[in-house]
Order: sequence, then C-alpha cells, then structure tokens
Amino acid sequence: MTKQAEANADGARSKGPEGLRALDRAMSILFALTSHPDGISLADLSRETGLTTTTVHRMLAALRSKGLARETPSGLHGLGVGTLVLSGAYLAGLDLRTESRPHLERLSIETNETCHLGALASPQIVYIEKMDSTHPVRMVSRVGGTMPAVLTAIGRAILAYSSDEVVAKTLADTKFQLGDIVQEAALMEEIANARRLGYSLDLEENEPGICCVGAPVMDASGRPVAGISVSTPSERFDRSAVDSFGLLVRKTADDISESLGYLPPARLVQMKEAGKGGEDAQ
Repeated sequence: MTKQAEANADGARSKGPEGLRALDRAMSILFALTSHPDGISLADLSRETGLTTTTVHRMLAALRSKGLARETPSGLHGLGVGTLVLSGAYLAGLDLRTESRPHLERLSIETNETCHLGALASPQIVYIEKMDSTHPVRMVSRVGGTMPAVLTAIGRAILAYSSDEVVAKTLADTKFQLGDIVQEAALMEEIANARRLGYSLDLEENEPGICCVGAPVMDASGRPVAGISVSTPSERFDRSAVDSFGLLVRKTADDISESLGYLPPARLVQMKEAGKGGEDAQ
C-alpha cells in the first residue's frame, strides 16, 4: 500500500462514530492524567475513566506516540511533553480583553448594569474594559480610570486570591499614597468573606450611591490577573438577592478564567465525568 493510500485509509478509520468514540476515550484519559502529576497506574486509570485496561493501554500507546503521554521511571503513566507544546501555543494566542469581552457583554445584558474588567496596579485597580448599562442612571467610569483597590469589589476579589505579600504591599502602598482610607482589620475581613462566598462586595464604600459585586479572573497558572464587577446604583441594588447576584458574577469570572486556560476544580471534575465512557466493547 502506498503512503497516500495508507493516509486515506487512516482518514477513513478516523471518521464516523468509532473515530469519535476513540477521540472521546483519549480525551478522558488526558483529563484523568491532569490530576496525577506524579503518574497513575494502568489499573487506577482504567477505574477513573471507566474504560477497560485493554482500551486504556491501547490509547496510552497512541498518546505516547504523539508525546501527549509518557511512562515514568516507576512504570506509572503521566502527561507527556507534547501537552506543553499545545498549551504554549494556546496561551500565546490569548488576550485578556479579547477573551473577556463576550463574557462581560453577556453579563451586562443579563443584569442590565455596568460591568467592568480591571487589573491591580497597587494601590489602585485600573479599568481595562467596560460595558455600560442602558439605564439613564448608572455608574460614571472610563477605561483607563483608577480606583483604590482596597475599597472596590474588583480589588478585593483580586486580593482575596493573591499571596500574603501582594496583600501586604497593597496595604502599604495604599497608606503611603492614599492615606488611612481603610483599616487593615476591616480589609482582611472583607478578603476572608470574599474567599468564603466566592465573590466580593463594595456596598457604597468606594463611591456613595454605588454598590458593586466582584469576582477574580485567573490565568492558566491559577494566579488572579484581573477581576470583574457589576456596578449598580444603590436604589436598584437588591440586597436580599445578593447571593444569587454574586454567584452569577462568579460564574462569569470562571468562564473568563477558563478561556484563559484555567480550569476551576469543579469544572475539571465536570469535564472528567462527561468524558467517562463506561466499559466499552472491544
């Protein structure tokens, strides 16, 4: 058989239901391997994916041939160096504003309130994207504008998931440049609440008459690189519905984070469950 004929035959085999099933099985194995950086045995991998050991063995061989899986010196199975090539190419094409915009637009439509994307530039947050509300009464802000990080929902969301060093520096910078606009104990309580709830609040602390709900945006390494917020005039802000509002903001932030290459733990579990195919016919 000529090389062209072999290629045509391979292409034919990869199409149709069986080809899709093989792809689905291979992806479920890759997602399972992400939870085991030190490697996993064939038997345990079979149990996690719901595939027979024969199928897992066959799929691992195919993945190893492309550098997507490897066998460790102790005989376990893990992700291969080829996954770095794929992830590097994916990350190189990402832009925070571009990836965030459709999610921020959707959030603005769902809430009909002003939505912001901001980044920390201690002691300020800088607005880098904005979607305006259609209401005649709304928050006045602009892309490129700044606000004190310790008083804003965006800043508190970022700080809640930042290192102790970043929090300490932001506090010190705030005191040096902006004065005693917040007490350390009060900020640490806000940060603890944001971690516990999954979203942050600014209830007219930054600007009288404006309430904001925020959540962090993570990069592929799980580091908070930005935050989003929904800003609402206090007369339209329903404090009895703040939890459902906060969860909507957090869901949008998680969607942006996922588009940047970060998979929240709950989402990773969901994807693994979706990839399980059960015992398959040989």
